[in-house]
Formats: sequence, C-alpha cells, structure tokens
Amino acid sequence: MERTQATMKNLIWSLLYQLIYCILNFALRSIMLRTVGIECIGLNGLFANVLNILSMAELGVGSAVIYYLYKPLANDDKDEICRLMNFYKTAYRYIALVIAVIGAALVFFMPQIVKDVELDMSYVRLIYILYLIQTVASYFFAYKRSLLIADQRNFVAVRVDIVCKVLSIFGGMAVLLLTKSFVLYVLLVIAFVIINNAWVAFKVDKTYPYLKKNLTLGKEKKKNIFDNIKNIFIGQLSGKITTSTDSVLISVLVNTVKVGIYANYTMVINALTMVVEQISNAISGSVGNLVATAEKKHIDEVLSRMTFIMFAIGAFLAVPLYCLINDFIMIWLGDADLMLGESVVAVCSFNFFMMSMRVPLWRVLNVSGLFAKDKYISIAGSVTNLIVSIILGKMTGILGILIGTTCTLVIQYILKVILFYKEYLSLSCGKFLLKSALYTAAVIGEAALGRFICGAVSISNPILSFVVLGAALCAVSAAVTSAVFCMTPEFKYAKNLAFGIAGKMLKRVKG
Repeated sequence: MERTQATMKNLIWSLLYQLIYCILNFALRSIMLRTVGIECIGLNGLFANVLNILSMAELGVGSAVIYYLYKPLANDDKDEICRLMNFYKTAYRYIALVIAVIGAALVFFMPQIVKDVELDMSYVRLIYILYLIQTVASYFFAYKRSLLIADQRNFVAVRVDIVCKVLSIFGGMAVLLLTKSFVLYVLLVIAFVIINNAWVAFKVDKTYPYLKKNLTLGKEKKKNIFDNIKNIFIGQLSGKITTSTDSVLISVLVNTVKVGIYANYTMVINALTMVVEQISNAISGSVGNLVATAEKKHIDEVLSRMTFIMFAIGAFLAVPLYCLINDFIMIWLGDADLMLGESVVAVCSFNFFMMSMRVPLWRVLNVSGLFAKDKYISIAGSVTNLIVSIILGKMTGILGILIGTTCTLVIQYILKVILFYKEYLSLSCGKFLLKSALYTAAVIGEAALGRFICGAVSISNPILSFVVLGAALCAVSAAVTSAVFCMTPEFKYAKNLAFGIAGKMLKRVKG
C-alpha cells in the first residue's frame, strides 16, 4: 500500500508537469518556427541527440548507485546512503570533465554532422558550444535527483521542475519575439537548467541533512560498483544508440533540414513519451523497493500487472498518434511541406508503443542486478540498430532509419524477458511473452480499426474533425482493450486500481 501511494503521488505531480510542459512547448515551437526558422529547430533537435550520445560517458554510474541505494533506504542506513551519494558526486564531476573534453573535440567535425544549411558554420559551432555548456553544467547538481527517485519522493523535484519550466518557456518566448535571437534563447535555457538543478539539490540537502557527512565508500564496495558500471555502460550505450541516433543519422544520410521536419513529429511523440516516462519515474522507486523486499512469484505477478497497464496506456496514446498526427501537424503549422508520409508515421507510432510497453520490464531489470548478462542483449540490439538503420536509411531515408529502431526494440524486449525470467525469477517466460504478443496484435488491430474510422468519417472543419476523431479513437482503443482482455486478472487489477484512485480523488474534491 505504501508503494502504491508513493507511486500515485509521484505520478499525479509528474503528469501535471507534463500537461503544463506540453501545452507551453507547442506554443514555444510555433514561435521558434516563425522567428528563427526550421534550420534552428533542426539544430536544436540534432544537438540534443548528439549530447545525449555524449552522455554515455556517464557510464551507468547513476544506474549502479541507484541500485545500491534501494537497500540502505529500505533499512534507513543513513551512513551508507551518504557514502554512496559522495561517491556519486565525485564520479559525476569527472564525468562532466570527460563530456566537456569530448564535446569540445566535436566542434571541429560540425561540417560533417550539420549538412545542407544556410547558417554560417561559426554560428552553428557557437550554438553547439552553448548546448554543451548546458549539458556539462547539469552534472554538478543533477545527481542528487536520483536520491529522490530511489526514495519514492520524485514529486519533490517535479514541483521545482514545474516552476522552472514555466518561467523558462515564457521567458524563451519573450526573448524570441523581442530579439529573434536563437543565441539569447539558448542562454536563457541554460540559466534555467542550472537554477532548476541547483534548487532540487537544495531541496535534497534540506530533506537529507546527513548528506553533509564526509563519509567514503570502502574499496570492496567501490569495486562492486565499478564491476556493475562496466556492464551497465553497454546497456546505456545501447539505449543511446536506440533513442538518440535517429536525428544524427537523418542529418548525415539525408540532410539537417529533414531533422527539423522530423523534430516537429518527435516533439509530439516526445510529449507522449514524457507522459510514459513520468509514469516510469513514478514507479521506479516502488519497483526498487519491491525487488528488494518481495518474493519472486509476487514480482512476476506485479510485472504482469504493470505491463498490461503500460500496454493499455501505450495503445490508448499510439492509436490516435498514428491516425491523427499528420492532421495535427497541418492544423498546428499549416504547411504540407512539413509533413511526413504515413509509413514513417506508422513506424514512429509502433516504436512509441513498444517503448511504452517495455517500461516495467526495463525497470525491474535495472534493479535486479543482472547487469553482466544484460550487456550482451544490449550489444545485439545496438549492432542490429546501426546495421539496419544505415542500410535501409541509404535506401529509403527516414523510414529505413526508424525501422532499425523497431528491430532493436523487438529483439531486446524478447531477449530481456527470457533473461529476467530465467536468471532472476527462475520461472518460464512463455506465458509473459504470449501476453506481450497478444498486446502487440491488439494495438495493431486497434490502429487498423482507427484508420478505417478516420476514412469513413468526414467533417469539413479540420479542428472539429481532429477533436471528434481523437475522442472516437481513444474510445475505440479503450473499448477494444476492455473487450479483449476483460476476463484477465491483469485487467481486473487495473480496473480496481483505477476505480480506487478515482474514488479517492472524488472524496478529496468533496472533502
């Protein structure tokens, strides 16, 4: 019950943050398009992905330390928590230095990374350096946020995030409208990133005053952590390749302007992905506590329940995404030249669904300690992604690059299920894989039905059509999911959980 309550508190605040962020970010992107243009939007998306890849220098330190934090937090071992956080702080300062050095070296390769833009290369390099400064600066404070996540108190950080994000976006819009300067906009964003992380760090210091102790880890514990870091690094690298190389490959194999067009779609998809990630962050501390304290049969039961819930959420969002994202882009930007083909949209939507459904599995694996064996799955996924993306990318452009991501997601999901059930739970994974296959078939069927409905319904007003079809598609997804899986224990659990949450919220409103 405590885990459920902590998860729901984190989730409510996280979803509130995401709602505010989505609304304001769409307004910001519209202003960016009208003031600094599609090329600067392309640079924004490209450099964000380049620096995401550079962040692999983190080497999995964060995941390893969070894994070791769950047990002392459960046992209220303040000294051990302090030792781990001091180690974390020192490690992140070295990581910041490594990222700064490698990132600075990439300045000389900008002409090979940024292609077919009319912007002066010195201007491009300046923008990149500013983004690099933002990334490096975050490492001096951001590590403290991990303690809140591990302790099921992420809502503390999210409250700060909401204030800083609102001020940052409104400030950014004002700067763009008044000066039309992308450089000043990026400088403002850097300032708020630093303020945000420093504020969260202050909250952590106030909540956990014992962190001021100058305690250090013993050699044996450091050795254990470094052993895990070596293995986690491969998984981190694979994740970066899967999620952060698409824009880079599009820039290199197609052109940077296409990155800007794709970035408009990824902004919509990322808005939905952030909703899923907020759910993921909300449950992460509870999952760590679960794995640290529960029996393995119960872990299997909880994993099945969470996977069904994430399937339902992923399908509920992916079906309208597939059917209506082009309509949304047209309403939002009003330019058919900024639209992508339906096949690209279909692959993007399926990738979003897979990344949503995999959340619970990834979370339990992160706290299971199976880092050494998991790295081989990560290697297989990364190799597949790069080979398929490059080969098909040269042949079909953006579509082929995204299919490479699809192949990685499917291969890794199946292999990670096998690994977790065989090596950690010592149970058969056949039932779980069958359920996952049924969930995937269900979302494909829902998407096909949704496309049929969109073709059959004709409303002349584009905004009214978007609203009506959006509501209809969400209803169709929910109805099909309910009809197909209503007799399963996972559906019954999800229904009772939803009714319980709704009842508590209703009582609070009335009270």
